[in-house]
Amino acid sequence: MGLETIHIILNIIMIFAAMYLICIGAFTYGLMLYRHHMVETHDRASQQNVSVLIAAKNEGKNIEKLLQSLYNQLFSKEKFEVIIVDDHSTDETCEVLENFQVLHPELNLKVLKATGSGKKQAISQALHAAENELVMVTDADCELPPRWMEVMVDYFLNHDLKMLLGPVLLSPAKTLFEKLQVLEHLSLIASTAGSAAIGMPVMCNGANMMYDRKAALKVEKHRTDMKIASGDDMFLMEQFLKHYGSDSVKFLLDNEAIVKTATMPDLKAFFRQRRRWVSKTKAYTNWKIIATALIVLLFNLSIVFFFAAGFFMKVFWVFFVLYVILKALIDFPILRRITSFMKQQTLMLWMFPLEFIYPFYVVFTAVAGLVSKVRWK
Repeated sequence: MGLETIHIILNIIMIFAAMYLICIGAFTYGLMLYRHHMVETHDRASQQNVSVLIAAKNEGKNIEKLLQSLYNQLFSKEKFEVIIVDDHSTDETCEVLENFQVLHPELNLKVLKATGSGKKQAISQALHAAENELVMVTDADCELPPRWMEVMVDYFLNHDLKMLLGPVLLSPAKTLFEKLQVLEHLSLIASTAGSAAIGMPVMCNGANMMYDRKAALKVEKHRTDMKIASGDDMFLMEQFLKHYGSDSVKFLLDNEAIVKTATMPDLKAFFRQRRRWVSKTKAYTNWKIIATALIVLLFNLSIVFFFAAGFFMKVFWVFFVLYVILKALIDFPILRRITSFMKQQTLMLWMFPLEFIYPFYVVFTAVAGLVSKVRWK
């Protein structure tokens, strides 16, 4: 490889690095704009009727924790219903649901059998069955803080929104594998919050969101993604952005809105989940979402290229280390802020090791997610 070729390659990768710096810098700026949210009109929020939608498949070991956290909500039980669509579970999920209904009759819990297949179809079924105009969505393996409904509903009503996104924290973070998972996921939450704050939402998480039911039913008619295994959250957000504009979608960064969900138990489950997330990207239509994904991929691909090229010219290993350091410097402010907000500051100790692993993980999951067939469960 000649010096001129190397010079061209370096210039191209420097452009990718500059684009990544601008992108993450913008999200960091957005994250810094958040201030602590105070419940402004509790009376108004407490008078609102809400439907909570949940898709469940083989969650017998986890769903009781979710049900208990819904039961413990400070929101009046007379003001919300819980609709769980059982997506052809083969474990004890149905028995757990039935037992909870018997023991807690004051919770308005409705269990429906899925008429379709997959999470996306299940959530759609629940949406059509909902009786209230505000809907909240979470996952069957989540745990909700007691004021989750109260703070989310309050913020939604006071900001004239169509969709509200909320923070999600993976837990526990005991082993090294779990700590790296939590830190990586926090980077996604930080980007979700930061991008929404600057008026260009590019990510969301179906474990913690709420939206206007009529608006969701309206935009559902325009969706062409219903056969894609993943993306019940992202494709819906795309439609809200398309029909109602970026100001209709916001993020609530509030400690009392943090939904907790479990880390993946092993590498196989982790990569299966991430491949499922990536598989939907080829169907995105929002240019901001596509551009963000491409910028992140190209910069990480550049770092992987340096590592591979080092086997032929050792100087590229120097560039590999330098660009990992550069990426760490770009990522540090946004990770520092989100770990501080989530009270996970000790995870910053693992940031630098993660920076060396992350580019390979991104490239692998991108390729695997785009070429392999995925399913929900």
